[in-house]
Amino acid sequence: MIDNLIAPLVVAALIGLVVGVRRWLKRGDPLAVTGEIIVPKAWELALPTADALPSHVPEDKRSYWPMYWLLHHRGAADFKVTNAKVLIENRSEQPLTITNITVHKEQEGAPLSAAWVRYPPAGAAEALVLDFLLDEEQPSAWSATYESLAERPVRTGSRPYFDDHVINLSPGETQSLLVTGRADTVRCSWWLNIETSQAGKRRVIPVVPEGGSFATSGTPVNGFDHRWEWSWYDGAAASFITPPEFD
Repeated sequence: MIDNLIAPLVVAALIGLVVGVRRWLKRGDPLAVTGEIIVPKAWELALPTADALPSHVPEDKRSYWPMYWLLHHRGAADFKVTNAKVLIENRSEQPLTITNITVHKEQEGAPLSAAWVRYPPAGAAEALVLDFLLDEEQPSAWSATYESLAERPVRTGSRPYFDDHVINLSPGETQSLLVTGRADTVRCSWWLNIETSQAGKRRVIPVVPEGGSFATSGTPVNGFDHRWEWSWYDGAAASFITPPEFD
């Protein structure tokens, strides 16, 4: 008899504890934000020195994704454009409004000029983005479209997106954004700041990708000292070669 009474009470207590913890978590951190770099299947990088180019590429590093990170870990920066995916989730029980998304520049300087390296394209995709021009002192978010991650995005609005838009998230709602940070004449490391408003309270949430800030480098004034292409299409004989148009 007593056992029959205790079991339901324990279950009820556990359910109450789980609900309470969930509510506490939601109160403590109403917005969950993740950001990650999108590595396109065709990319271009700027290198800080010619020595950053590996003399030997292991077999497991020869495709587009591991080759990109191998060079990034050697100090390379995305040439002219960085693409990132940002996932925003309202974990609270109240509506939440994103009033702005801005760029925080960690460092800024002249574009890298030692070498340019590309991974040639093998296809294209279409997507919607928020576009930032990093050459501006305080870059603003513009809505844009592009046909390929290797191409320059085309802005679609007549003014910055958050001048006349906000992003409203209902409780439990998730918003996915594709962010493009472009540089023409500067080199900078950067991250995003998401400005939110909820129940009359304002908050700024930084979005820094795992492993550190985004890094983007524009076109050097006097061009690159070297230009290379990773000839992935040569299979086992793949190597860094002079691109055909510069040969």
